[in-house]
Amino acid sequence: MTHPSGETVAAPRTRETLRQTLSIAWQLARLDLVRRYTSTGLGILWAILSPLGMSLVIGAVFAQVFDQGLAEFLPYLFVNLTLWAFFVACLEGGAIAFVAAEGYIKQVPNVSLAAYPLRMAFGAFAALCFGLLAAALVTLALEGRVTLAWLGILPALVAWLIFGIALSSLSAVLNTMVRDFAYVQTVGVQALFYATPIMYPPEMLVSHGLSWLLTLNPVYHLLMLVRTPMVFGDLPPASHYIASAIVLAVLVPLAVFALRRSRSSVVFWL
Repeated sequence: MTHPSGETVAAPRTRETLRQTLSIAWQLARLDLVRRYTSTGLGILWAILSPLGMSLVIGAVFAQVFDQGLAEFLPYLFVNLTLWAFFVACLEGGAIAFVAAEGYIKQVPNVSLAAYPLRMAFGAFAALCFGLLAAALVTLALEGRVTLAWLGILPALVAWLIFGIALSSLSAVLNTMVRDFAYVQTVGVQALFYATPIMYPPEMLVSHGLSWLLTLNPVYHLLMLVRTPMVFGDLPPASHYIASAIVLAVLVPLAVFALRRSRSSVVFWL
């Protein structure tokens, strides 16, 4: 018998809503990937060639600057740029998530708003997986090694996916509510890029008394969860897992709150 509070009905309804949201988001993301890559000669290979080409160009220069061999520096840079591309794709995709889905939102209002930022995050995550697969092959080709620490990459990727979904959701709400926010976001992303050890080793910041930039940088901690096992064959220090968990514990509730509060307002913002 159904409880007066409706608890026995609410749980299946919540599961069905979640299933519907995930299904719609994945179908839209799949269509985005098909449109993006089927019209090109190399297709999905561009998800691999783009960060690889950038890594080769930048690596050839910075390997000399930091007095490192290209074989040592290229995997480090390739992994970093691939993860950073996912971070940027989630923010930029989220910024247009509701605008791009304006027709769906106005004509099919019973679909959860979360489906549209999820769409952007799923598409970016598919590209991330292809890029990291290529990064792993490059690492092994340049005298890298597979160790048990590589098993830690799988939960790290789950953390990156959750991170990307939260970022995409927050970006969607903020950029739809305040159209000028896109300019602030662009400047912030550029500043964060230079404050994050993507093209240089983190020791550079530490040696200049800027270790606090690493401590307060959420992207750095999440980078370490993937970069350390894949490039160096070791598990990262526990502090990076703790910091990443804190980041997700803050961002996920914020994203859920933002989506719920904007549910009835988005249609008027568009």
